[in-house]
Amino acid sequence: MYKRYVGLVGLLIIFSSSANAAEQIEHKVPGKTYLQYEHNYKTESRKNGDSIKIVHQTPNKWHFEVKFSAYPNDKDYMYQNEYGGSAGLVISHSMKLTKKTSMTPSFEMDMSSDSLQYLIGGKINRKLSKTWSGYIRYRYQYRQYSRSDRYATQTVSGVETEYRKKGDIGTHRFETGITYRGIKDLKLTYIVLYDYARYVNAAQSCSSSSCNDKKYYLYNNKHGYLYNEIKFQYTGWKKIIPYLEIDQKAVSGSSDHQQAVIKTGVNWYF
Repeated sequence: MYKRYVGLVGLLIIFSSSANAAEQIEHKVPGKTYLQYEHNYKTESRKNGDSIKIVHQTPNKWHFEVKFSAYPNDKDYMYQNEYGGSAGLVISHSMKLTKKTSMTPSFEMDMSSDSLQYLIGGKINRKLSKTWSGYIRYRYQYRQYSRSDRYATQTVSGVETEYRKKGDIGTHRFETGITYRGIKDLKLTYIVLYDYARYVNAAQSCSSSSCNDKKYYLYNNKHGYLYNEIKFQYTGWKKIIPYLEIDQKAVSGSSDHQQAVIKTGVNWYF
């Protein structure tokens, strides 16, 4: 049902004639700073979540973002039993290459209760026509767990052994997107993403008799995962830009189940 819905919306976008939440500054609004609030809901796990961001872009195209997210501890609950999710910082700089093309290198750091994550990479944006624009982007994501989560002890064959139960994760993230602005006061973006992830160092699972190496998978016991995102933004108001986003996500690395992540939010420019 969800796959058919995503496919239908994708076709509507293509025939109806950026890129992600960190770069949604519209040139028509008076300011280059905005506050973003976003609520998300995962359809399969039935988990809600909330995030808040402060985003600022300087006149010389430096981009700074500070963000925080929180998630309820139970299914089907909003704004109850919430606990700290993560906090992060994004820094990027947009450089004009030609009249229609720009390049944006970026650095991102995210912190959560059990891990620290870095993303570094860059994006190339291209204006295709008056109503169409597109981009390609590559980022390398490195996730390291805290020592208390990385290591554990187990008596193996009569010997107390310390082993790494969680390895650091390296992910290559590729994406491309296209945006359509041919409908008045509406911005439509369709994104295709591919992630490829592995443990950077060995992780193990130990029992009283032996230790075995573990593998890290993104989807259906595979290291690679191809998925989609669709975003609708209403740009008719001067300082408020509401949006709706539908993302395709894997439920876990060991199953072939997928789910929609429905995101609703607003950017308030000041």
